[in-house]
Amino acid sequence: MKILAVGDVHTKSWMIEKVEKIVEDYDAVVFCGDYADNWNTTPGESLATWRLLKMLMDSNPKKVFAVIGNHDYAYIHPEIAGRSRGWNGVTYQLVNAPENKKIKQWLLSLPPILELDGVTFSHAGVTEEWDGDESVAGLWNDTSPIWARPREYGGYVTYKSGPQVIGHNPSETIWNPQENVWCIDTFSEHQDNTPIGDQTVLEIIDGK
Repeated sequence: MKILAVGDVHTKSWMIEKVEKIVEDYDAVVFCGDYADNWNTTPGESLATWRLLKMLMDSNPKKVFAVIGNHDYAYIHPEIAGRSRGWNGVTYQLVNAPENKKIKQWLLSLPPILELDGVTFSHAGVTEEWDGDESVAGLWNDTSPIWARPREYGGYVTYKSGPQVIGHNPSETIWNPQENVWCIDTFSEHQDNTPIGDQTVLEIIDGK
């Protein structure tokens, strides 16, 4: 199986457009969360990015997959509204407006963890410390698959044995926070919108 894994989008809709052009070259494509929010972008851009990714998934239901990121999760659960860096009140109003009901339902349907061909995909990684609770309280903590950080980022978790693919940690290039764990958050930006990383993606062929 040939899989393409794409790191944190953060309103860069051109990433989704590029994937659309090459989607037929892969058996599966996985987006690893955090589609909303970026420095100096508008709430409308977050909504448009969600909508574009949903359209790509709807057009390729057995090929294109996505997991939920913490930035997305904070907009669809009122009990944690405002508790994520970059959270925007107007974006929250937009995604919870009646006319955007389908976008919200789609976001609610995105899983925190996806397994394909022996590889585990999540936004932040499946850790030994997480108890498997997928409730809002269970996912909104520092050991969960949408919030965990490796020791290099001030975290304290141990990832479960891989292979795993994660984002969530802006990086200069793809790297291994732990053996058999690949961090692919290479598209994030500094506050002035200059790139942090080299904008690489990860190919996985037959689990390798």
